[in-house]
Amino acid sequence: MSQPPESNHQDLSSSANDSFELDGNIEPDSGTGLPPFELEPPPATSDSSAQQVELYLPERDPEQPEQTPQLELEGMAPPVFAITFNDGHQARFQYAANLLESLEAQQIDVHFQCREGYCGSCRAQLLSGEVHYANDPLAWLNEGEILLCCCIPRSDVKIKL
Repeated sequence: MSQPPESNHQDLSSSANDSFELDGNIEPDSGTGLPPFELEPPPATSDSSAQQVELYLPERDPEQPEQTPQLELEGMAPPVFAITFNDGHQARFQYAANLLESLEAQQIDVHFQCREGYCGSCRAQLLSGEVHYANDPLAWLNEGEILLCCCIPRSDVKIKL
């Protein structure tokens, strides 16, 4: 039977000669030659009125064009389509990444949760027109339903929210 290797660890149990105080003062170790450890003082605080109370929104508006032209999707013209709702209201899809982003940018209230096609909360009825999914959504879709968070129009569309 083999013996365990000899340990190089020092015995850390306290002896009668060890003494220290827990008063929060850190005394320099005179034997190491290292400078004493110093804690930085906490940053100065200003009055509570200077605290952040603003909501930070994305730096770009998804319905405003960027400096570079939008890339064409294979077999599709750059999307600039009319969105008509079953109640007669209209919006425009142009530069956004998906229908949900476009509608939000135009202050149209749409229910959503995940923004990834998993939950199905942004489900809408496609009454006319065509949409394109860059990635197929994972949520179950019935015939004639679309997920606004992950599709873009391929033509003018009419939807029911």
